[in-house]
Amino acid sequence: MLTDNQREKHIERIQRFRYIDDVFFSVAFDGFKRGVELILRTVLNDESIIVEELYTQKDVVNWYGRSVRFDVFASTGNKRFNCEIQRENSGAIPKRARYNSSLLDAREAQKGTDYADLSETIVILICEHDIFKKGLPLYHVKKIISETGDDFDDGSSIVYVNGQCQEDTPLGHLMHDFFCRNAKDIYNQDLADRMKYLKEDQGGVQSMCEIMEELVNEGREQGIEQGIKQGKERGKMESLVSSIRNLMKTMNLTAKQAMDALLVPPAEQEKIVTLI
Repeated sequence: MLTDNQREKHIERIQRFRYIDDVFFSVAFDGFKRGVELILRTVLNDESIIVEELYTQKDVVNWYGRSVRFDVFASTGNKRFNCEIQRENSGAIPKRARYNSSLLDAREAQKGTDYADLSETIVILICEHDIFKKGLPLYHVKKIISETGDDFDDGSSIVYVNGQCQEDTPLGHLMHDFFCRNAKDIYNQDLADRMKYLKEDQGGVQSMCEIMEELVNEGREQGIEQGIKQGKERGKMESLVSSIRNLMKTMNLTAKQAMDALLVPPAEQEKIVTLI
């Protein structure tokens, strides 16, 4: 059970969250089909999309290596969607999108699907910055045959959304809403109501506080586990620094707040902060 002090700290952090923050995005859109439909319809300019299946923070295992945790996975008919929040340019590199796209296929193949029957896959990366620096609101990525310029229609595509484009268009309004911290500033009523519930309603705030505490504990446990595996002092320190950075990024914490959450002794914090 959370102490009053823990709850107060979590509430303070929750109020700083925006939809462009991946932790809040995953929590807010968990079971929120209307919200996911809004994203898909707006980004893909297709009002006919109706979400049939929806998961957030769903692990998809690669049998030969690492697994990936999707921020949002959705499906409708013969289409599969992966929506990801990317605040850092380094997380939106082409090979990351390629990897996510391949695992959408792997999810289908595990069911014994014939190749010809594989679903269409679309990876959508909602980026805080203009990754390609061309000033466009959207960047559509598809394969082509170099010699002819014809589409190589393998049923997979990638769409980058430029969060900096917040013009007076449906997509611009959506991106504006993703950067708001207060429900009253949001254009879309469904998104406003959802944020208001999670930040102001007693039940929503309680759920958010519990999730925040889970994230803190998970970060603490990961740091401990990695430290044990690495064994050496240097390895322990690198693991701890990595956990601190992860908390700073996912929960919008300062270095001190992250170290406090991980129970780093005050006497050691000054030395560690130089490594972050």
